[in-house]
Amino acid sequence: MRMLTLALAALVAAGCSQAVKVETDPNNGKVDVDVQRTGESESWSGNMSPMNGSSVSGSARGTSGHDMTHVMVNVVGAQSGARLPWHVHEGTCTDASPPIVGAPSAYPPLTVGADGRASGEAHITLDLNEAKSYIINVHRSPTDLTVISCGDFND
Repeated sequence: MRMLTLALAALVAAGCSQAVKVETDPNNGKVDVDVQRTGESESWSGNMSPMNGSSVSGSARGTSGHDMTHVMVNVVGAQSGARLPWHVHEGTCTDASPPIVGAPSAYPPLTVGADGRASGEAHITLDLNEAKSYIINVHRSPTDLTVISCGDFND
């Protein structure tokens, strides 16, 4: 079945000046096949929900392509003046200590305004692998890395 899917994708791509993009998660063998315009960036998005007794929720969106990923995050319901570390991680919100994608220094902490809102962005020097699972999480503080908001980040 996988070969049939790949063959059909290749035929469609050949007729539409598009390319077949095949990615595999080396950890579990999951395969993602996309047909898209050559050189086009992939869009990603997600919604974050409160965790561990917090009221912080939010959303994230981004693009990945050309060995670069750009992510923008917005949160609401946070304590005014708080500084909240955040990251893209491989895995799921239920994973214990999932690995950060890219350099931790690529993610400037969110500074919460008087209205409980904060926004930030990160530039990561790699493409996201569409066959892998990713999350966005927000931590309580630079000294308390308890996750207070988390959500899937999907293409």
